[in-house]
Amino acid sequence: MLAVLLAVSGAARAAEPFPAGLYKLDPLHSRIAWSVSHLGFSIYRGLIPSVQGSLRIDPADPAASRLNAYVAMAGLSSLDPALDTRLRGPQFFATGRYPVAAYHADGLTMTGPHTARLDGTLTLVGVTHRLAMNVRFERAGRDPVTGKLTLGFEGTATLQRSRYGIVAYTPLVGNDVALELEAEFVLQ
Repeated sequence: MLAVLLAVSGAARAAEPFPAGLYKLDPLHSRIAWSVSHLGFSIYRGLIPSVQGSLRIDPADPAASRLNAYVAMAGLSSLDPALDTRLRGPQFFATGRYPVAAYHADGLTMTGPHTARLDGTLTLVGVTHRLAMNVRFERAGRDPVTGKLTLGFEGTATLQRSRYGIVAYTPLVGNDVALELEAEFVLQ
């Protein structure tokens, strides 16, 4: 996602230029953190580590970039096994029926030299809505371990869970769910 920013941001943050092509999301170095208000007393946080996807990018035309990401919702973790069971159940994510959430980005608008807005759709529990993501380029370069060309980024988005039909415990548990994403893409 944020790798698209590199195309326009130039070498100021890039260790090396990168070619147009297909980049695969590195699932070992990509994750989604989520947070939601809990009774107004605190912010409850969790993690979804199971992310897969790809980015097609052309540095000469970053607006034409396309991102497809898939999240295995059974991997959702709050660090509380009892809560995880509830979150995977029918009141929330119904992972038995909807095991995968999908994000498909079809637009990119630069907002600064290293930042952009990624526009796309999120399908969650079988419901699809538009969702914008703010992204920031981190770096492009050869991974010193693998030697492969890698693009790094971080991103943020906020979704209203009620739009997806996830209304359990509202308004006690917040409707706005903040997402923080970190990802590395490797040239294929």
